[in-house]
Amino acid sequence: MWASFSHDRVRGLFPFARYGEILERAIDRDYAPRFSEHDGRCIAGHTKGTAQPLEVSQETMMIPPSFSITGLPRGRRVLGAGLCVTALLLAACTGSLGDPEGSDGPVPGDTGGVARGIDMPGAPQYHRLVRLTNSQWASSVQVVLNLDAPSSLSDTFEKPVAGTTDFTNNELLLSVNQRSWSDYQSAAEALAEEVTASDAALARVYPGTDAAGFIETVGRRAYRRPLKDAEVARYTALFETGAAMSGTKSTFAKGAQLVIRTLLQSPHFLYRTELGERRKPLDGYEIAAKLSLWLRNAAPDDELLDKASTLTTPEAIAAVAESMLEEPTAVKAMRYFHGELLHFDRYATISKVGVPSYDESLNAEYEESAYLFFEKIFTEGLGVKDILTSTKGFVGPGMASLYGLTQSGRGLVERDLGPDRIGFFSQLPYLTLNALNDESDSIHRGVSINLDVLCTPLGAPAPDIPPVPPLKPGQTNRERITQLTSGCGGRCHNALINPVGFAFEHFDGMGQYRDEENGGLPIDSSGIYAFTEGSKSFADAGELMHHMAEGEQAHLCYAKKLASFALQRDVVPSDLPLVETLAAVSRGKSGSVKEMMIELVKSEAFRTRAGGPL
Repeated sequence: MWASFSHDRVRGLFPFARYGEILERAIDRDYAPRFSEHDGRCIAGHTKGTAQPLEVSQETMMIPPSFSITGLPRGRRVLGAGLCVTALLLAACTGSLGDPEGSDGPVPGDTGGVARGIDMPGAPQYHRLVRLTNSQWASSVQVVLNLDAPSSLSDTFEKPVAGTTDFTNNELLLSVNQRSWSDYQSAAEALAEEVTASDAALARVYPGTDAAGFIETVGRRAYRRPLKDAEVARYTALFETGAAMSGTKSTFAKGAQLVIRTLLQSPHFLYRTELGERRKPLDGYEIAAKLSLWLRNAAPDDELLDKASTLTTPEAIAAVAESMLEEPTAVKAMRYFHGELLHFDRYATISKVGVPSYDESLNAEYEESAYLFFEKIFTEGLGVKDILTSTKGFVGPGMASLYGLTQSGRGLVERDLGPDRIGFFSQLPYLTLNALNDESDSIHRGVSINLDVLCTPLGAPAPDIPPVPPLKPGQTNRERITQLTSGCGGRCHNALINPVGFAFEHFDGMGQYRDEENGGLPIDSSGIYAFTEGSKSFADAGELMHHMAEGEQAHLCYAKKLASFALQRDVVPSDLPLVETLAAVSRGKSGSVKEMMIELVKSEAFRTRAGGPL
């Protein structure tokens, strides 16, 4: 009966389902899926005429038998019409899947807290299946289908809600709802149509015309591992079904189109997996996928998949990672990391009133200047100490005069910014973002460095925060903010936020250096800060940055953030040994970010499954 159906006709039968996979299962089990009119359930009309609910078993899910659905009877489960999709996928979307009885569950006590003075909040779930981010999806599609560039279809996908975790690639944000499924289905159909539009286009995906080779090659790219015999059999049957459908395309293209549609909607493509036993090493293919999705932001290519079986030791994994760190894709991945770490997207939102030296065109310069600074840190083998103490920065034509420099070319050029500009946080982008028009913003400067650079536990902000009043004649900004926050009565402002913020008082709202303010009043940027290793005094921002570079706290904080980004989960006190190891590398002789990343991929946290729900 299937031979008379066109692709569009089949899709029309299942408006809520990933019809390609339903077809795959239906053909395999001799079912003809249809919807029940009286209750909307997805039922399977067996060829013998017995209509019964379509039951999804472990066999039809094509997943290991150890999986179960929490709260539902074991064995075979009935799904409604809107849920006529792979049970694994939908359950993972809603967070309803868990470990079966008797298996290793989430690590006990893994909740947020403070360790070594570092704030480590959160509640990692250690999901064994983590959905691809939108950008990972786009780049992975490029790899699977051998496209010229990442797919732009992901631009319209629903974006995660930022602000609840350190990074938007966190497992807790990668849920799936009905819109997401619709997006994935539509994108899979569009891409399958695109790459099978002609035999020449399809030849770029796979140069041959044999179904077996096509399924093996493209299936391995999509699943990020070789297909199992049962999976090959199912995709072969699906290919034959597609090849027999009506249409003007070649038989091979029609079969390939239906297979591609299904592959791109499979949980094996949409999710990165860690399916081994708790505390046991991930297999080589899972390691290859984890490395590639982190350092390339894409699925592993054919070359890496060929090496995957050898990725069984820390040394072998580190060797591959070292090579990947020299690729342009790693630069892009770390651009993403640093951009989210320090909120570079906020540069586009800068606006100032009554500041003649400000022009909106500066916003783009600020953002790219920040990215280029951290790109240099990564590519040139530098590290946290250089982030905090370098006197060099990237200057655009609009920024030059604000630095007191002459313009040099039309683009952004690396320049020495002088002895008053110690570290990234003494540069224009950071200072101008954290400012009130032409005035310094001590509170936000202090808060951001405490949270993003030192990981200091500040606690919840006061419920009623009064606005900053105008400066009075004869009053410095430091005096104004001290008076404003004195009512707080807490350690947060008096011992943590204000001292750090006041260290940057020599820089006004446009980030320009000054020795006086408000009609000639001298600036006091001195202070004392209670670091994790003890209190230290400083005269200005430069001395503060050197204390941070030489101490442990900033290195522990950066290590925690890097681990969170790489592991795609919250990093909590139980992860302290890993964080301390990475921080020790950061404080070492070279102390490069790359060395920290190599140490990270060798760790058990990266190489083994922690244990948690699906």
